[in-house]
Amino acid sequence: MRAQTLLAAALALGMCVSAVRAADDPTVSLPGVQDLTPDNFDKLVNGGKAALIEFYAPWCGHCKRMTPEFKTLGEMVEGDPKLKSRVVVAKVNADEHRSLGERFDVRGFPSIKFFPRGKAPTKDSGEAYSGARTADAFAAYLRERIALDKSFGRVASLDEIAAKAGKATKAGLAAVIKELETAAGNLEADDKANGEIYVKLAKKAAEKGVEFFKTEAARLERMISSGSVAAAKLEEMSKKAGILGAFAGEGGDKKEEQ
Repeated sequence: MRAQTLLAAALALGMCVSAVRAADDPTVSLPGVQDLTPDNFDKLVNGGKAALIEFYAPWCGHCKRMTPEFKTLGEMVEGDPKLKSRVVVAKVNADEHRSLGERFDVRGFPSIKFFPRGKAPTKDSGEAYSGARTADAFAAYLRERIALDKSFGRVASLDEIAAKAGKATKAGLAAVIKELETAAGNLEADDKANGEIYVKLAKKAAEKGVEFFKTEAARLERMISSGSVAAAKLEEMSKKAGILGAFAGEGGDKKEEQ
């Protein structure tokens, strides 16, 4: 009986030790966190969304201690439709995939880098994160960076035309809409889809008056901030909000060629 009790205790202790090791093992899969390799890096981190990436080594003590925080961050992003539609959270075993570490000038572990949306990932476009290594600090940083991104959905060649629409009279919008339609018709790929949003918004303003640009922007911001928008609709809604900034004359960063 005593032998069975000791065996059960040993098994329980072994399970606890295994659980603790798994909790701080940076190589394990984490919900909401992508595991990047040379094969999938450019597919998942391509400028379409912002990205926060941890470059780690499995033997690194600081990396192990950060694993529970990154796990919590992944869960936070998964549960926040606005973050999920705008941000990729990922990690790279840079000890195993040294080519990625060299590509992004990783010199120590963990190295946490932020890659802004709209830019191809390069050594120069990656920005070193130097804040606290907690889930709350990471999430606050991501929300701040997203708030500063005024160019989501924007097309530089249409912004100047859109600014004219924002200042036009209701009667004058017709000429601006034609100009937008012509310019949007010459676009390709994602820019073409975004160009169609410019045209739709301008036509809606022609129906309701130019004050529509301000009232619609305010309505979308309220909905996005509420967290009640389905993830499937949030990306398009965020694009509309960004494009409405062009009609208001707000600056947007020009999307780089990839």
